[in-house]
Amino acid sequence: MRRRRFLQGSILTGASCLARATGAGAAPAGEPRLSVRGVFALAGATPKAESRLTVRYTGPTGALLDFFQWDRARGTPLTRYAVDMSKRMHVIVISDDFRHFEHVHPEPEARGVFALRLDVPVQGGYHVYSDSVPVGLGQQVFRYDLQFGSAVSGPPDLTPTSRTVHAGPYAVTLDTLRLRADATTMLGVRFTKNGRPAADLRPYLGGAAHAVFINARTLAYAHVHPFQGAMAPAMPMPGMPDDDPPELSADAHLDPTMTLHVNAPTRGTYKLWLQFRGGENLYVAPFVLRAG
Repeated sequence: MRRRRFLQGSILTGASCLARATGAGAAPAGEPRLSVRGVFALAGATPKAESRLTVRYTGPTGALLDFFQWDRARGTPLTRYAVDMSKRMHVIVISDDFRHFEHVHPEPEARGVFALRLDVPVQGGYHVYSDSVPVGLGQQVFRYDLQFGSAVSGPPDLTPTSRTVHAGPYAVTLDTLRLRADATTMLGVRFTKNGRPAADLRPYLGGAAHAVFINARTLAYAHVHPFQGAMAPAMPMPGMPDDDPPELSADAHLDPTMTLHVNAPTRGTYKLWLQFRGGENLYVAPFVLRAG
């Protein structure tokens, strides 16, 4: 399994998104199509690919996106991708104000293009991350900053949360809201339904759940998958990779207690979106945590 690392990005609030004009993702007046160069966003790694996103706006809150990557050294298109957590590319969409989160998957098309129709709920600035594993190059992650419509997004929503957040009929509880900076934290997660341990949890994209962390100041990003049970495998030694748990079959029985290995690279406030499937429905539980 490949290591899930944090991504580094610049801070782009709604105001700064609007000020980007045409060069970094805002649609020029009267021109619904533009091309955005991807910014390599995987911390601690050397880029082995380049990326470009073609954006064709269909309205103030909609766009058709085409992701394309090529080998940086050879200049040749990348057409072969490894399957990771049942998909060849994962795309994470987060609004500047942190109120909207979406995890979607483009469809592979001819000549290495991945196509996605994206409809956001409101106008404003959005950060779009593409995460893929081109065969022979390893994990490559790129960030694109897009503006939908003319509205200016507000600042990131970092309203403190309790250790328990409700999502549909489920209560999701973390054993702490504190992370260790520049070290691995074993973060326990517990799912209950109607006051009892949840018995109808189902795998989502081959994982027991999916956790995305964003550093509110740097926009550092991590996509982490939990181990099942309170007694997860021991944390790796310093310098050793944090391997993901094995992928699960669609009918696997899930333990309502899980453990996340989280490596927060810097001090600060983080927002967590924890995706999980209960029965046939997908839920998201948001938390605000602090690393120090």
